[in-house]
Amino acid sequence: MSKIRVGIIGTGFGAKVHAPMMKLHGGFEVVAISSVSRGNVDEVRNTSLVESVYTDWKLMLRKEELDLVVVASAVHLHKEMVLAAYEKGVHVLCEKPMAFDTIETEEMISVRDTAGKLGLINHEFRFLPARSKVKEILESGSLGDITHIRYQASFANYSGLSTRSRGWLGQKETGGGMLGALGSHMIDGLHWWTNSQFIEVFANLPIHVPTSTEADGTVEVRTADDGFQVMGTLTNGATVTLELISAARQTKDTWRLEVFGENGTLVMLDDNKVFIGSGDAGLESVELAPEIKAPDEMPAVAARYYNGFNRMLDALQETLQNGLKHPYLADFENGNTTQKVLDAVRVSHEEGRRVKVE
Repeated sequence: MSKIRVGIIGTGFGAKVHAPMMKLHGGFEVVAISSVSRGNVDEVRNTSLVESVYTDWKLMLRKEELDLVVVASAVHLHKEMVLAAYEKGVHVLCEKPMAFDTIETEEMISVRDTAGKLGLINHEFRFLPARSKVKEILESGSLGDITHIRYQASFANYSGLSTRSRGWLGQKETGGGMLGALGSHMIDGLHWWTNSQFIEVFANLPIHVPTSTEADGTVEVRTADDGFQVMGTLTNGATVTLELISAARQTKDTWRLEVFGENGTLVMLDDNKVFIGSGDAGLESVELAPEIKAPDEMPAVAARYYNGFNRMLDALQETLQNGLKHPYLADFENGNTTQKVLDAVRVSHEEGRRVKVE
């Protein structure tokens, strides 16, 4: 069976992770990769392992024969690139968050429907064995009705935030901020695990480190959040607290999910351990699918994502070849639902009030 021909737009995460992952996966052929702004072609070639490097993504779309376009650029550019890919007549895998706001996501869905192609969101974390096990347990109903979910993350990145530029990720005008970068994953996970959705939120989007100063004296002023605190309610009646801090020092990078139900409790730690307790008994470890190891030739940055990302690529290959979307893949509808929450969180922060999610 012929390989799926891929063009990648974006030489950050696109070059460091998407490109080597797909290049070393048997189902894909990375035909070309393009930067968004002119960059070092040789550096991109070495990082991505892709020989054909463009400095004009529109030219890449015009010249190359493709089956799939990966959009891995700054968030405020997603819509234009996705629409151009559909005009070319190819499927799209778009990085999260899907777009700048729901006005854009709804237009992207409309154009996708007209093109008759697939529109998928790269929520590769869904495919981590621990997260898949959470999905399996919650769908079994063994916890009973869910009453509350607490989801937290912390990262010891204060020094990095203080001394290194974040680029577009530090500017809300370009769709930057940790709410979009990781909050979108957390919101998608909650929706997916519970088969439910946020209906209201009350939120805060702090900027704990508002400026950085590099070694050469260059100062960057941030306008996008570097952490968030969100309280909310889901359609299933469960209350939720989401919290992330990236400007910490004495902490180990940590993820913690706690799901409290009428019949028991589930805990997931660092995306690699799951525990469950029934009734008033203590928590017990749950067996997970074995971790899959990256091949030796996989660059170190990409190898960190391999356990979930490669499983996602298996599902993507299957979907593109048989035309039936794998149930774990996130699509544009999921991206739009998440975007509604992101929009509501930002309104809540700006106006200091509880906001209904449309």
